[in-house]
Amino acid sequence: MRFFKFTTNRIVKRLRWVMVGAILFDDFITLLGQPNTYWQHPKTAVEINQGIYHSLSQGLPFYLFYSLVIVFLAFLFVSILPRRIGLIAIFTAILNHYFGASTWLCYHWNFGPRGAFIYGIILSVILVLLVFPTASETSPEKPLSHEPDA
Repeated sequence: MRFFKFTTNRIVKRLRWVMVGAILFDDFITLLGQPNTYWQHPKTAVEINQGIYHSLSQGLPFYLFYSLVIVFLAFLFVSILPRRIGLIAIFTAILNHYFGASTWLCYHWNFGPRGAFIYGIILSVILVLLVFPTASETSPEKPLSHEPDA
């Protein structure tokens, strides 16, 4: 008897990669936004989220390790959760990290609302391309399965 059953749902499988991308982009843009002093003195990190600030202030190796653990655990959890709960977790992570990256674009690099808007368009295009089936995926030979995961 298997303890965890990994999802077979195609949408969850696709969206979890968008989630990973949103997390990694937020992590990357957070690093880019650090002041020059950060690289010599990690305690000078700039971050509003106290959990992320704590990992950043421990230094780059710790922050990278922390980020990879978060990505791995998020990917694992959404892969074993029931479909609906997994989708909620995926969208929560995507929206949370979209907001984090957007604040850097908006306020640190002074793109203003344009930065968040353009990033939102890019993320939306990726979501639509991955979630909504193309004509070849919904052809009579390959019917689209809407069956929920058990």
